[in-house]
Amino acid sequence: MTTHPSLDGTRLTTEAYLEHLDADVAALLDSATDLAADVPGCPGWTVRDLLSHVVGVYRHKIVALDTDAQPEQQGFDSWGVIAEGADPREVLREEYTALRERLTARDASAAKYAWWPSEQTVGFWQRRMAQETAVHRWDAQSALDGPDGADPVADDLAVDGVDELLGWLTWPWDDEPQPAASGQSVLVSTADHSWTVTLHPTRVEVVGGGGDVSTSTAVALVAGEPSGLLLHLWGRPGEHGIASGGDTVALDLLRERLVMLAT
Repeated sequence: MTTHPSLDGTRLTTEAYLEHLDADVAALLDSATDLAADVPGCPGWTVRDLLSHVVGVYRHKIVALDTDAQPEQQGFDSWGVIAEGADPREVLREEYTALRERLTARDASAAKYAWWPSEQTVGFWQRRMAQETAVHRWDAQSALDGPDGADPVADDLAVDGVDELLGWLTWPWDDEPQPAASGQSVLVSTADHSWTVTLHPTRVEVVGGGGDVSTSTAVALVAGEPSGLLLHLWGRPGEHGIASGGDTVALDLLRERLVMLAT
């Protein structure tokens, strides 16, 4: 089996990503019963807006996979335009069918354009689309039943989602420095996995396998069950059962970086 990069060995197989994708798309559509309902995790959005966003994400990735290149720049919202009178749920089903065909047309290790420099493969998109869909499935369910009524993200997918998100923090931040960052480390932990996030003014280091919490040199800790931790890091509302403590400056700096990624 081909091994794909992750910080702490969390990567799933192609079959597992597709299984999660199928289940989360179905659950997202099942919960999208009130298109006018507000989405708690996406302020200002209705369920219709959420579906349009996911449609746009899928269309954009279909083009990227078809052309093996970054799609031409345009307003991202334009990718999700749905024709007047069309049912956004049906449009989403159609776009997902097309996306899934592309995700399975070649092996995960096959070279393919991706915006993440360290992994230009089909496998990057299998992982990314599974993660994107899982969080937005939770968004749709929380619009129907409230944040505490949405189903958790599956443990294996959630752990991998934490790994993916923390990995993005290593993107260069030269244009948005954090002067208060001076090498503080935050230990992020869930299940059998942990990551040490070290914050510098213009860069972030993330190392998988942060070790025993009791012996870590980190000045702060964020820990929880996989789904709760993933949703907390993505800034989703609700009671996620997170335990955090230690240096409040370090925790605030980590939150600031996460917000920068999500906006």
